[in-house]
Amino acid sequence: MAKGKEPVQEFVQASKKVADLFGCERDFFLKPLLELEWTVRQVDDFYFLCYWLENNKKVEAVIVKKNGEPLIYKTKDYSMIVAIDCVKIGFIFRNGKEASDL
Repeated sequence: MAKGKEPVQEFVQASKKVADLFGCERDFFLKPLLELEWTVRQVDDFYFLCYWLENNKKVEAVIVKKNGEPLIYKTKDYSMIVAIDCVKIGFIFRNGKEASDL
């Protein structure tokens, strides 16, 4: 069972704080990979995020561009790269917003 009074609201607030830290929009999901080795590579006009899982398996994701520039945000301690990767997504809704059968 989840701990805390409002874990969903705590998550929403934390994701807002991360977007504020990097000074970016919140139109993507966050995937913290803080302990993994990573790099960015460019092939022609395409940019790729490459990172290695704990079993040394390499994963590549296409970096999203906005106005022709790759979405790569950096602070002193962290980098956030907005890329397209195949992931499972947990959609979270309020039960009071469920529509009746359509």
